[in-house]
Amino acid sequence: MPKAGIIGPFWLVLALTAALSGCDSRQGAAEALAERQSSGDSQASGTISGNATRGQQIAQEKCGACHGADGNGGPDPHVPKLAGQSLPYLYWEIRAFKEGTRKSDIMAPNVTALAYEDIADVATYFSQQTRKPDEQINESRVAEGQSLFYSRMPSCAMCHTSDTGRGMPMRGMMGGGMMGGGMGGMMGPGTTANVPNLAGQRAAYVVDQLNRFASGERQGTVMNRMAASLDDADRQAIADFLSSTP
Repeated sequence: MPKAGIIGPFWLVLALTAALSGCDSRQGAAEALAERQSSGDSQASGTISGNATRGQQIAQEKCGACHGADGNGGPDPHVPKLAGQSLPYLYWEIRAFKEGTRKSDIMAPNVTALAYEDIADVATYFSQQTRKPDEQINESRVAEGQSLFYSRMPSCAMCHTSDTGRGMPMRGMMGGGMMGGGMGGMMGPGTTANVPNLAGQRAAYVVDQLNRFASGERQGTVMNRMAASLDDADRQAIADFLSSTP
């Protein structure tokens, strides 16, 4: 398997620029955190935890039709799998939809009425499910996607590691909006980036989000540049590789 290369000057400059530009946003996040704590948001700080049994009940009512009862996807391939996703990532993404910082005409009505404890329960349930990778028939495209994922610079694997022990060498520097919401990582107030697990994710969803980052519809300092540097064939190859990765 190809290995990610040495971190180059471009990546260091990008990380430092994002860290500096994030100062104001971190101050705003701290103020938002204080407001949420004073309003009774028990999940605003500390370790996120929830009740998976209760989360399953909420998920069946609110999420199952689109994301699948166990989070492995419904009928629309453009809707992401939630099974096996990181707990902090799920929690902060759902909160972003609830609070309007991430926009979706479909998600907003389903999560607006959820309490923060409900969100923690749902996130806990889905994070404990096993994600099932998709079957792939285009082996050459999967191989090309694997090469792009690990070998291009900056490497996708530096953040979105697809196996244990790879990626995220600069995780502690990725606070304050460097990665952006969604695929690029959703930051909670005062936290470092929670970069999503993309292994086994639906290819159509990955391509769709890469296209949104490339066009600027979704914002993230790293992801906008990374996605824009890929052509359509590259995005599809990376998506096919990720969707077939257990």
